[in-house]
Amino acid sequence: MPVGILLDADVPPAVAAALVQRGHDAIAASGSPALEELNDDDLLRAATRQGRVLVTFNVADFVEVAHRFAHAQEDHGGIVLIHSRSFPRTAIGAVAEALDRLIPTRESFANSLLFLQAP
Repeated sequence: MPVGILLDADVPPAVAAALVQRGHDAIAASGSPALEELNDDDLLRAATRQGRVLVTFNVADFVEVAHRFAHAQEDHGGIVLIHSRSFPRTAIGAVAEALDRLIPTRESFANSLLFLQAP
């Protein structure tokens, strides 16, 4: 089963639309009140329950979230960090393309913390 994608509220929802056009199961927290109101830990839990990897520009906070989950031995569906030096937030197509290349390379992102790589 392909890995689903949940974009944090700091990732433009247009990235989700671009990923869906490329055949991915992608949703954005932005524009979804139920997801937007969640704190970072609970957003990662929601992504995990839905079988999704979480994608975010919020590098500092989600490194800490990953550390807390590891310390508590709590599994998660994975986190893909986007560094703003590699991808400006406005680079919708570049982010979608990089995710489109990354997602099929793994059956699972469980308990992973990765940086999205620029081409």
